Amino acid sequence: MLVLDRSGSINATELGQLKTAAKAFVDDMGLSSASIHAGQSSFATTGTLDHHLDFNTVTLKAAIDALLSGGFTNLKAGIDLAATELANPGDGHDRADGTSPDKLVIITDGHPNRPLPSGTADDVAAASATAFKGSGGEIFVVGVGSDVNSAYLQTIADDASHYYSASDYSGLQTVLQNLDVCE
Repeated sequence: MLVLDRSGSINATELGQLKTAAKAFVDDMGLSSASIHAGQSSFATTGTLDHHLDFNTVTLKAAIDALLSGGFTNLKAGIDLAATELANPGDGHDRADGTSPDKLVIITDGHPNRPLPSGTADDVAAASATAFKGSGGEIFVVGVGSDVNSAYLQTIADDASHYYSASDYSGLQTVLQNLDVCE
């Protein structure tokens, strides 16, 4: 599951670069009915499940294209929606074999400040990540820009080797090309 930050700190140019990189990543994954499926959630003040797990690259890339930025940063909502989608076997959205690994690829440039109170937003996002990892899921995080708290985002990721950084959104596609989540 892609978990994409669409908060107000991302301007129109950066959002376009995020969309381009995320769609290229979808193409690189090689989705198919028998193997890899992907879905996508996003977060700002609230989170949305933008695309169920599926192997349809056309509809997944259309969901990515439909993202609009604005609002605060509710990382917890993005994680929770993606985790719920992955934890729902038999709903017709995942592969029929029931053994596919659950992985999140989170892309963010900010610090969680929602849900309220904002002072605990990072703690509740970390708790959601910990719960997902505790259920056997794996989390990759890409922090974008110079203002990210990489130490915090590494606690969201499985470990330091699951954390990647991009200096800005123009470099995101290169980072995603080097991220191998389909091992």
